[in-house]
Amino acid sequence: MSTADNKPSDPKAEETQAQAKSEADKAASETSKKVRKTSRVVALVCLLIFTWYVASERFAPRTDNARVRGYILPMATQVAGQVVGIPVSNNQIVQPGQALVNIERERYELAVRKAEAELELAGQEVGAGTANVASAQARVIESVASLNRVKADTARILAVADEGYVSQSDVDRARAQLSSAEASVDQAQANLEMAKQQVGLAGEDNPKLQRALSALGQARLDLENTVVRAPRYGMVTNIRYDAGYYANPGQPIMTFVSSKDVWLEAYLRENNLENIQPGDAVEMVLDAAPGRIFHGEVVSVSAGIQFEQGSSVGSLQSPEETSGWLRDAQRFPVIIRFSDESAVGYRREGGQADVIIYTERAMITRWIGKLWIRLVSLVSYVY
Repeated sequence: MSTADNKPSDPKAEETQAQAKSEADKAASETSKKVRKTSRVVALVCLLIFTWYVASERFAPRTDNARVRGYILPMATQVAGQVVGIPVSNNQIVQPGQALVNIERERYELAVRKAEAELELAGQEVGAGTANVASAQARVIESVASLNRVKADTARILAVADEGYVSQSDVDRARAQLSSAEASVDQAQANLEMAKQQVGLAGEDNPKLQRALSALGQARLDLENTVVRAPRYGMVTNIRYDAGYYANPGQPIMTFVSSKDVWLEAYLRENNLENIQPGDAVEMVLDAAPGRIFHGEVVSVSAGIQFEQGSSVGSLQSPEETSGWLRDAQRFPVIIRFSDESAVGYRREGGQADVIIYTERAMITRWIGKLWIRLVSLVSYVY
């Protein structure tokens, strides 16, 4: 056996080794405790995040699937004619009643003058007809008076005819005159009725006057419609034509986008809708205005959406194919109106937005939601 094998062990070395092992075990134990502590903290944070997510989805639902919507009106002429001017430009803000398109006016001014002349002529015709009625009435009165005289003369002749004081020819002549007078009365009355029918109703209710007045009103309306005006405050865009173009009634020349009647259409998952009620407070971030928070309130929740893409009346249903364990969540639009005018100028049709809705039961999720929407407003500077 070698000398090294018979050498006794060093107590100090063994003590050092034991101490090193103890320190290593202690360090490993501390590390294990730290790992367990960190794991618990991470698990707790994950649990809190999950709890907040579930609670917020129910009581403070949010979405980034929201768009600005407004009334879009195709601006078309109501009369035909050559465009003589378009005094606005693309994407210009316009005021209510501001002229957008001018159509040539000459022929419509002539139509107004013609209608005014027709009205004057109708008035003269009605006046002449009224005079004819008066004349016919006078002739009726005259013929009735003549008939009364003839009746009296005939009665006297017939009274003395039996005594032989007048001849039979005088009697026949008297009777013929009576028949003629009666016929004259009938003719005069017929002429009076004809004159009344030709004149019609008196005053402004006269059909001729009404027709002439209607024609004049239409001519004046057509003249007024040679200028297409903005219906309300908004913006014009997509101007397609210029001066010299011949416009037909109903043909759009430009598009008007309302800037007053604007709302937000936020699409939320179906399981977010239970606690949402009209009047719930809303905070939103518009992509067009990063860093700013705008306020609104819920107006309504959509009653339904179109989901049958391939079905039609008279055919069988066409189910949508799904894949995976979970089906895609269905989204419904929630209509939101702006609470004030602070967003005017940023509310562009189709613009995107992030939205959070605070229901009555939001409680602590309200404050977490406020923090979230403000972080989103800052992130919107870069995305």
